[in-house]
Amino acid sequence: LDDGHGIGTAGKRTPHIPELGRSIRENEFNREVVKYLDIELKRCGFRTVMTAPTDEDTSLKARVDLANKLKAALFISIHYNAYDSAFDEYDPSGISVHLHKGSVNGRKLANAILNHLKSGTPQRNRGLVESDFYVLRETVMPAILSENGFMDNKPEAMLMLKVSFQREVASEHAKGICDYFGVKYIPE
Repeated sequence: LDDGHGIGTAGKRTPHIPELGRSIRENEFNREVVKYLDIELKRCGFRTVMTAPTDEDTSLKARVDLANKLKAALFISIHYNAYDSAFDEYDPSGISVHLHKGSVNGRKLANAILNHLKSGTPQRNRGLVESDFYVLRETVMPAILSENGFMDNKPEAMLMLKVSFQREVASEHAKGICDYFGVKYIPE
């Protein structure tokens, strides 16, 4: 399980939100979803490992090397998207799941997770996206990277701090992972 970016990664935050008096860092969302996803998966009988167990920035290489060394069955990276770092006249929205081009099992996993993500909180379904991200390209196991909304879309940015939304995203990922392996999902 990979929580996207460290808390100090430059630029990975919402624009300033006056109602909060601050920006929301992407890691505030990613970290919580991975925490809940870890609980969900363990309850369903999976063993998990965190590729970035602290809030510090962990290099992509270190994350991938750890997963490859441990022969992980899957690599799941949780993210929140951004377009132009401004709340303005064009604020894209929605969810997407990224996979490496040509990864048959990556596509199967991405589809399983997206099927559950799109049934949750109403958001635009941006679909599956073939991407050449390092964590998708360099892992030896099926890997996905999910974008669970846009930080520069104010309504979606506000979802980032909602515990109910964080837990929902985690359970939707867990249900997709269970579907991928043909394992029964065990609700809380």
